[in-house]
Amino acid sequence: MHIRSSMVYGTRWPQNSGLNPGLRSAANESFPFQLQTHVNDLDPTRPFYAALGFSYNQRMDDDTVVECVQPLKGSGKVQVSFNDETFNNVLPQASSVLLEGGSTVLEDGLLTCNMKFMLDKVPLVANESQFMIHDLESQPYYLLFARGNADPWTLEKDIHSVNDNPQFPWMSQEMVSFCRGDNCTSNGIYMLNDGMQSRVERYWRYRVAVLHGVALIVAWWVLGSSAILIARYFKPLFPRKKLLGTAVWFQLHRDLFLISLILQILAVIFIFWQAGWVWYQCSYQCTPKDFSKKMHAITGIIATVLAVLQPFLALLRPSPNSEHRYIFNWAHWLVGMTAWSFASATMVLSLPMGKTGLNAVYGYAPNWVMGGYILFFIGCNIVMEMLATSNDVRMEKNVSEIKPHRFIVGPSGMALSHLNGPTVESPLAPPTTVPSVEYKSNLDGYARFKCPWQDLSKDLVKFISSNYGGEVSCSPKAFCHTCGQEQTFMTCGMDSTELRTMPQTRLRPFLNEGD
Repeated sequence: MHIRSSMVYGTRWPQNSGLNPGLRSAANESFPFQLQTHVNDLDPTRPFYAALGFSYNQRMDDDTVVECVQPLKGSGKVQVSFNDETFNNVLPQASSVLLEGGSTVLEDGLLTCNMKFMLDKVPLVANESQFMIHDLESQPYYLLFARGNADPWTLEKDIHSVNDNPQFPWMSQEMVSFCRGDNCTSNGIYMLNDGMQSRVERYWRYRVAVLHGVALIVAWWVLGSSAILIARYFKPLFPRKKLLGTAVWFQLHRDLFLISLILQILAVIFIFWQAGWVWYQCSYQCTPKDFSKKMHAITGIIATVLAVLQPFLALLRPSPNSEHRYIFNWAHWLVGMTAWSFASATMVLSLPMGKTGLNAVYGYAPNWVMGGYILFFIGCNIVMEMLATSNDVRMEKNVSEIKPHRFIVGPSGMALSHLNGPTVESPLAPPTTVPSVEYKSNLDGYARFKCPWQDLSKDLVKFISSNYGGEVSCSPKAFCHTCGQEQTFMTCGMDSTELRTMPQTRLRPFLNEGD
C-alpha cells in the first residue's frame, strides 16, 4: 500500500461482504487485521516493529495495542500490549488467547503484519488484564500508529522517536468504527493519508517546557528568594529614603514579588497550552518516574495557588497598631515560605522528566546544583537570624538595671520578634501621621511604651514621666532618642494593666527629629 510519503501507515480488516462462507464464519468470530508500514528510514541493522493502538482520545492513554516485531532473520511475532500514559506493557497471556494466525513479512522495506483478533475470547484473559482489552464493537476509536526498532536479542521495542519527523507516532483525525456481521457498513480499510502527530509541534513543546522551567527558576529562586530576604532582614537600609512614595525595602519586596507572580502565571499557562490543556498522569502501571511527573504538577499548582493568594492576603493587612497585626505577619510569612518550599520541591521533581532532559543528559549533576542552592538559601536565613539575634542580645545587655521582658529574635523586617511589623514606612523615616504612644505595665511593674515610627525625643520622655509618674529609662539605651525600630522604654512604679492611649494633640510638640 503506497500512501503519501510523509504518511507511512495503513491497516485493513476484511468484511463479510464478498467473502466465501468459510471466511465469513471466521470473520464473525474475529477481526482479521493487516497492518502495513514502510521501514526504510529506520535502522536497517536492528529488528523493526509496527503497532496499532485503539484510543479513546488522540494521545497515548489507556490504549489497547496490537503489534508485530520482525527480526532481521527468521519469523516475527504478533502480540497485544497496553499503553498506560507514556508506558507500554506487553501482555503475553492476553496475546496467547486473543491472537491467532499471526505472521509478518518484510519485503522491499514494507513490513506487513497479519493477525486475527479473537474478541469473543476476552473472558479468557486473566482478570488483572481484562480491563486493558477494549471492546472494539462498543464504540468508535481513534487509531494510533507507531513504529521503530527493537532489541536484536529480546525483540523488546525501543521507544519511538520523540521529535517532529515521520518516525513520531501518527493518529487518525477521526474516530473509526469496527464491526462484524452481514450488516456491517464499514469499508474495512483505513489508510493514514491525512493523519496528525500532535496539536502542538514537538519543536515548540520542548522549547516551551524549557522556558517554563527557566521562568520559574527565575521567579522563585532569584526574585522570590530576594523578596523574602529583603522583607525579613533589610528594612533598616535607606532609612530616610523613599522609592515611589514608600519605604525602599517595601517597594523592592512588592515589585520583585509581583514580577515573580507574573512569570509564574505565564509559565503555568504556557505549559498547559503545550500539553493541549490535558492533565497527564499514569493510570495503572506507575513507575517512580511517573510518580515524579504527577507530583511535579501537584506541587507546582499548590505553589502557584499560594503565590496568587499572597497579594489578596496583603489587602487584608491590619494597621500597624492593630492587636491582630501579628496574626497577619505570621500568616503572610507562613504562606510565602510554604509556597517557596513547594516550588523548590517542584523544581527538583522536574529533573527526571523527559522534556527537560536534565538527568538523562547530565546525570545527577543538576540534583547537586539544585540541592546546593536550597541549602545555601536556608543557610543564609540561619546566619542572618544568628547575626540579628546576637546584635539584639548585645543591645539588651547594655541596660543592666532592667530585665528584658522577652527574647528578641531579630531586629528588622519580618524577623520573628517584630510582631507589630512590617509597615510601609521605613523605621527611621519621618512620620506621615502622628501616632499615639501606648503603654502597659508588665509583671515587673514596668510600663512598656511603643514607638514604632517616630523619633523619641528627650522632651517626650520627660512629658510621659511628669504626667504619669515614675522614673523613665530606655531599653535599649542606644535607641532612647532614635526609635529606629519597634523599641520600648520603661517607667517604674506603674501597676495598671489597662492599655491606655495618650492624646495625640498633647504629643505633637514632642514629636521632633530627636536630639
